[in-house]
This record gives sequence, structure tokens and C-alpha cells, in this order.
Amino acid sequence: MAETHPLFGRLLAAKSFKRWNGVLLLVIDLPDGSPGTIRCDATDVLGVVELGLRSVLDRAGLRALHRLVVQLATRAEVGASTVNAQVGSPRP
Repeated sequence: MAETHPLFGRLLAAKSFKRWNGVLLLVIDLPDGSPGTIRCDATDVLGVVELGLRSVLDRAGLRALHRLVVQLATRAEVGASTVNAQVGSPRP
């Protein structure tokens, strides 16, 4: 909502969510008691998004991912240099 909107900064009761043409909307109770809808991305209902880079991995997770990538790259290099390389079955 723009800061000039009459409801800017007001706390309104949220009833539910719905999608319309692929847009996530929040169903709210307006001050007069009637229902209304507002785009979720125009509110902070889903939390405040901070700008900048984000990752779901912590430091240990990034290290584990790096080790895995290095292992896979090493296997790819070894496999590329080996003629007639075969992939074994995962079952004994």
C-alpha cells in the first residue's frame, strides 16, 4: 500500500488466502466490516524480505556442498580420461 492510502499502517484482521490469476491475495476485514482483498506482496503478512544475498545453507552446509562438488568434479575428470568406463549397478 502506498503511504498515502487511508489504511496504510492500520492493523486489519486477516481471514484467509486465495489465488486469483496466479496472484496470492489476502482476504481481510475492512474497518466497516466488509471483506476485502489485497495482494500479499503489498503487506508484511509473509514477513519482511530483506534485500541482499540469501542462502538456506549455514557455514557447515556450504562446506559439505563444496566437498561434494569437488568429489563430483574429480569423478568426472577421472571418468572422462578413462576409456570404456562403465557405471556399476547400485545393487549388489
